[in-house]
Amino acid sequence: MRAAAALAFLALASSAFAQGGGKPQPLKKGVNEIVIPEGKYWLEIPNDYDPKKPRPVICFLHGKTVDLKADNARGQLDNAFVVAMKKRGYIAVAPVMPPEHRPHWFENGNSYTFMEAWLNDLHRRVNVQYIVCSGFSAGANYTMHYGQHRSYHGWFSGYLVMAGGCPVDTGAPEDIKKKPIWLGCGDQDNDMYDDKLNTTGGARKTKDDLKANGFDSYYDEFPKVGHVMDAKMVEKALAFHDANVGNFAAIGAYLRSGQVRETTPGKGLLLLELAAASKQKANEFWSKKLADATAALAERGKKAVADAAALPDEAKRKEELTKLGQEWIGTSVEKAVKDAMVKK
Repeated sequence: MRAAAALAFLALASSAFAQGGGKPQPLKKGVNEIVIPEGKYWLEIPNDYDPKKPRPVICFLHGKTVDLKADNARGQLDNAFVVAMKKRGYIAVAPVMPPEHRPHWFENGNSYTFMEAWLNDLHRRVNVQYIVCSGFSAGANYTMHYGQHRSYHGWFSGYLVMAGGCPVDTGAPEDIKKKPIWLGCGDQDNDMYDDKLNTTGGARKTKDDLKANGFDSYYDEFPKVGHVMDAKMVEKALAFHDANVGNFAAIGAYLRSGQVRETTPGKGLLLLELAAASKQKANEFWSKKLADATAALAERGKKAVADAAALPDEAKRKEELTKLGQEWIGTSVEKAVKDAMVKK
């Protein structure tokens, strides 16, 4: 019963970052073309998707696109890596590079604002557990830019960078440096990143800079491979993903709980406790973050319950405890509410 109530609560409060907007149109199972004022993205809903249950999301960013009318995003839902992620239970998303920004994401515009717009829209439409970001070529560059951005990195739990790289933020905070990052590149691909020409290689230099500056990053180089995402690259990326599922879940819960703790703290605690209960555990850094954030929110909830239980007016006391029961449903605080309700 408690698990069902918790999932129902998540369905009611599925957006960690939503910032208003009208009610989205219903989604169909399979591929949906989503058009928003800022642009367009493709969203694939699994046949077994239940909106009451949070699901992980794989975001894949396509590469260089010169043609202003071309849609290079739709096909990414069917590339080998995304297909394998879908088999692992992921919802798949592929944003379309805004025509005014082409041929690269950053070329003629600020793609951060577009990405934030569709990510907000995504959280209004589906029950997101966490998001992993990946991309190929110019999409890999942008994946790296997002991975280091002091504000926008908060959307994602980790990164898989296919044949790309970019300059490294040497002063990034630990919450950015400790996210899982995997880079894969062919040995015949570009090995230098040019921020003026926006070349699509640079993985060798990027991996060296990441390691030198304390990022939790891993690198695989593939012999006799050019600028492609071949089968071995996909295999290595999936192995890295599978080894970091516990980290992805913990990071997603930690970041999202931080976003909602002031408005819906009960939801924040629920996300944290669900992550802590997962079979695959996070590493020491994120386990501690998860435990500290969980303890802080649980203490906050229990204090609110104690304050309500101490109210002298019985009607007001029951009213406040009932509200708290709804707010903290499915969490460890729920028991404190029930105990307080039966005490005279």
